Amino acid sequence: MNPVENNSSTEEINSLINYERIWYRVLRYWYFLVVTMLITIAIAFMYNRYATKIYPMAASIIIKESEEAGQTAELLYNNPLINSYRNFLNEPYIIRSFPLLQKVVDSLGFSVVVYGEGNIKTTEQYSQLPIYFSGNKQNNNYLKASFNLRLINSKEFKLSRISENDRADVPLQTEFLGTFNDTLIIDGFPILVKASKFTEEDAGINYIVSFVDGFEVAKQYANRLNVDWAEEGASVIDLSLNATIPQKEIDFLGTLIRFYTLQDEEKKKEVAHNSKQFIDEQLQTISDTLLLIEKQLELFKDNNTIVSLGNQANQIILKVNELEDSRTTYLVKDRYYNYLINYLKDTENLNQIVLPAAVGVNDAVLNTLISQMVELQMQLKLLNSNTSYENPMNRVIKEQIIDSRAAILESINNLKSTDAIIVNQLNRQVGLLDQQLAVLPNAERKLITIQRAYKLGENQYVFLTQKGSEAAISEASTLSDVIVVNEPHMNGGLISPNSKMNYLIALFLGLGIPIGFFVLKELFNTKVQSKVDVEMASTIPIIGVIGHNNDIDRMVVSNKPKSSLAEAFRSLRSNLNYFIKKEKFTLMLTSSISGEGKSFTALNLANIFALSGKKTVIVGADMRKPRIYQELGLSNNLGLSNFLSGQAPIIKVIQETEISHLSVISSGPVPPNPGELILRSEFRELMNYLQKNYDIVLIDTPPMGIVADALAVATYVDHTLFIARQNYTPIEAIIGIDQQVKQGKLSNISIVFNDIYKFGPGYGYGYGYGYSYGYGYGYNYGYGQKKKNGGGYYEE
Repeated sequence: MNPVENNSSTEEINSLINYERIWYRVLRYWYFLVVTMLITIAIAFMYNRYATKIYPMAASIIIKESEEAGQTAELLYNNPLINSYRNFLNEPYIIRSFPLLQKVVDSLGFSVVVYGEGNIKTTEQYSQLPIYFSGNKQNNNYLKASFNLRLINSKEFKLSRISENDRADVPLQTEFLGTFNDTLIIDGFPILVKASKFTEEDAGINYIVSFVDGFEVAKQYANRLNVDWAEEGASVIDLSLNATIPQKEIDFLGTLIRFYTLQDEEKKKEVAHNSKQFIDEQLQTISDTLLLIEKQLELFKDNNTIVSLGNQANQIILKVNELEDSRTTYLVKDRYYNYLINYLKDTENLNQIVLPAAVGVNDAVLNTLISQMVELQMQLKLLNSNTSYENPMNRVIKEQIIDSRAAILESINNLKSTDAIIVNQLNRQVGLLDQQLAVLPNAERKLITIQRAYKLGENQYVFLTQKGSEAAISEASTLSDVIVVNEPHMNGGLISPNSKMNYLIALFLGLGIPIGFFVLKELFNTKVQSKVDVEMASTIPIIGVIGHNNDIDRMVVSNKPKSSLAEAFRSLRSNLNYFIKKEKFTLMLTSSISGEGKSFTALNLANIFALSGKKTVIVGADMRKPRIYQELGLSNNLGLSNFLSGQAPIIKVIQETEISHLSVISSGPVPPNPGELILRSEFRELMNYLQKNYDIVLIDTPPMGIVADALAVATYVDHTLFIARQNYTPIEAIIGIDQQVKQGKLSNISIVFNDIYKFGPGYGYGYGYGYSYGYGYGYNYGYGQKKKNGGGYYEE
């Protein structure tokens, strides 16, 4: 058989699924389905009962955008000191930053976890606890150990160590006896255990207490917490996470929002405070200068009688004061530029820098550049907090900070150059006025010079005092831009376990597992189980069916002529009349493999013909495994092999049996070349002799699936009976014989379905005391016992 035929056969076998038989098995083994469903539903119930419950938690906040300039209370609500540059895309990351989350964890005491021991599972206890732990953190280090906790009474408790602390430098104590509301030293950590809700009923209860690393807890929250913008372009942020203890996560979200709000507020206050501090330093310097000038003025007035200036001097001083007022702003800016240059060159922590708007520098580019650099510095600080390794983002942010420094310095140089041109122009105008002052009397000229210096300092002092007042007001009136939209709450029902879905899955598995088993059994069963299988695999007609034989005696026709098996062979004899329209004919019996009942069928069918008065002969053409002679008590010394090899004449190899009209030619001694002997002319001579002298010639050949002898014999016969045995013959063999018929290698063939012992829908037959063959015959003779499944005596 070529590969194409093999593939075709495989496809045909895979398509031979008898759904009726599957349904029959489902109905027959209904109790299997019931048991499986009970088991799966019980598993679902246990899972729903003891699985960790998971609930969705959510909260929402809004981050206000800067107010438009020119609105009411601009100083308070649109002050550039507190409404600095904010990159809104960074806010979700800041909310999930480790330092902020660690503050929340430490504040709520989440680095101490208490578990209650149940009958089946151990669960975390939270709000219902009668005790509270604190103090397991020192110098950013956490106590990491587990203990069994026993509440002795309302005053005392006992801790028994379960796991060791990872600090090898601290001697370990296995048991601790402590009192409530008092400090207990455990591995160097002062632990305070408070009994806030203790009752007498709590005495004797056992808990498990785990002291864990708070930073690891913060990392877990960072992975679990989802922070997203509500929608594109909105300033509303949604916070969500899944919780096993709803109240614990409500407390977490509430505290997180509170700390984030305080952080935003403190950041604004810090900017205003730094600005005020810088202005105060500048005011101190100018104040000292003004005191010196005031002393010079007093000294001048004491030494000179002039107390007022002339009209010309007054006109000149008015013009000079106007110019000095203009110079004041640029002098303050220059002081700030010099401060900024020195700060950028000498300081690494750039988030303490004073913003330009604090001193009246309103250049938009410089303000934006400095705010962006402060934001980058804040991000770098968040990335480096409490980590033992360098975050890959550090390098990127550091490079951005370097670029920002360079851009700021370049912007300052540009601004200083622009201001220098303006200041030089003012200085030239002042120089012209100084030339006019030169013609005035010496006393007036000195007085004007002192007043000019005092006026310049006074203007700077007034300007900076105003800015300082603004910074103080900003610091005092700072409000966070964060507003809670939705308080932390449970956002829907239980996520897991989904009880309804679990019960549906259990029901599906309870039905699906046994049904799937039946389907797989049907799918992978390559044996013929019913008449339907034969009809699906082949177009060859089924001529008869033979029931299962539980007796050792194989001659059922002779010894039990009224049994259901004997009737099956009579039915087979009758059905042959529809295929062979001759009184005398030759039959060949073959099969696919050994053990399908070919010899059993040949013996009993020949017996039926002999009992009907037909002169019958059986030819044992299976010279490799001679067997028929044994059932009839004959000898195998002379047989077919002797005649075909020329060792004996025909008359010598024919043996008469005790059954009237039945003769047998046994196979004879096993020859070395049985396949070649069949092809000799002597076999043709034998067939001619037998067909002339006998009414019925039955040839028992070797299995066709093993050797090709049957194909050589087929040319001499009128009809071929192919024996297929239930749950034994491969379906592929039925497909193979069908293909040989279609290819013209065999003709006039029908199938005998043998050894039927499974009955019901999908199997096609039923018998016990009565036997139905599917051809309209039914009998009930009462011979034998009720048939059992399995077994059988059909050895070849």
